[in-house]
Amino acid sequence: MSKHHKHHPHGPPHKRHASSAVTAFIDADALGEALTPWLPAAADREFVLRCVLDEGPAHHRGSNYVLLSLLAKLAQRLGAQAVAPGPQRTFEMRLPPHLEDEIDERAWPVGVPEGVFDVVAPGDPRAAEAMTDCLTDGPPQHAVANVLMAQLLASLLAQVPERP
Repeated sequence: MSKHHKHHPHGPPHKRHASSAVTAFIDADALGEALTPWLPAAADREFVLRCVLDEGPAHHRGSNYVLLSLLAKLAQRLGAQAVAPGPQRTFEMRLPPHLEDEIDERAWPVGVPEGVFDVVAPGDPRAAEAMTDCLTDGPPQHAVANVLMAQLLASLLAQVPERP
């Protein structure tokens, strides 16, 4: 075995796929329609979808599509709707230094519903703040996808009763 082809303990080496193969299954229109309850304004929805499906490496765009589609499909099957408008943890776009003075509106059009982190860390506002930071850190394709997933999960949790 050459030094370039080391044996992987869990099977053969990972095969890389061409970007076009990874993203060929992405249907932005279908995902946009599925996310309408969570992003009712068409301009906001278009902007967010552009961030999660058109930015970053192909494997991130494909992953965002798959995970958001599965969560939206589950929400649809359970009849879950967007969590009623209420207080949300909003977050700002992280801009490179050369754009900081160019853009006035920095808030993303989607936030994390207040209280959703109580499921994970009941009554711990410091933990909730840290969780928000974790979800919203990084490039837009990560941060916005994370927040949308938190939105969908909050809707699903609101639909499912707690078990005693």
